[in-house]
Amino acid sequence: MKIKFLKTIFLLALSTSALTSCVGDDDYVIPTVFSYAFNEGFETSPTGSGSVEVPIALEGWVNYNGSTSTPLSTRLWHARTFDSNIYAEFSSFYSTSGTNDVAWLITPAIDLTASTGETLAFTTKTRFANGYPLTAFVSTDYDGTTAGIATATWTPLTFTAPTANDVFVSSGNIDISSYESNNVRIAFKYTGSRVGVTTTLQLDNIKITKN
Repeated sequence: MKIKFLKTIFLLALSTSALTSCVGDDDYVIPTVFSYAFNEGFETSPTGSGSVEVPIALEGWVNYNGSTSTPLSTRLWHARTFDSNIYAEFSSFYSTSGTNDVAWLITPAIDLTASTGETLAFTTKTRFANGYPLTAFVSTDYDGTTAGIATATWTPLTFTAPTANDVFVSSGNIDISSYESNNVRIAFKYTGSRVGVTTTLQLDNIKITKN
């Protein structure tokens, strides 16, 4: 009887050991914690609905339409919400016929002098696309005024754009580590018109990761 009991204990211990050995190393991997020099998801922006547009007015941001048409378009990037997510949006579909849009949304000054290895990433989504309207830039000499947009040096950024509607797509990691300045600005420019490109462009999760 004693031998049978010991044999049972041995078999239970062996089974437990076998089950434990099946746990892979990945089960104990600690998730990477990112450190951000900049992180904006527009979650504090008041949102509009339907024809009501609430322009984005976050502290330090510049939201400006450099329209040159007659009449001028005065529409700005505005915040929308869907499925509990808030994002920035622009579409020339709602602009007045005969106008064009050159709608800039520019971040506050970002200090990258105390960090290294910085990468920029953001997400975009298109709806009712009839052309891609967004370009992105980086600058270190922009003075933060609307007049200064025309005189600043804007370097175009290459990023991944959506190829289908209604899906947020990551830009990919964009290396901006060479911009060692306390005045780094990222600009997003929507270019369209009521009789041209009218794609609805949604922008979200603008992040600069640092070492």
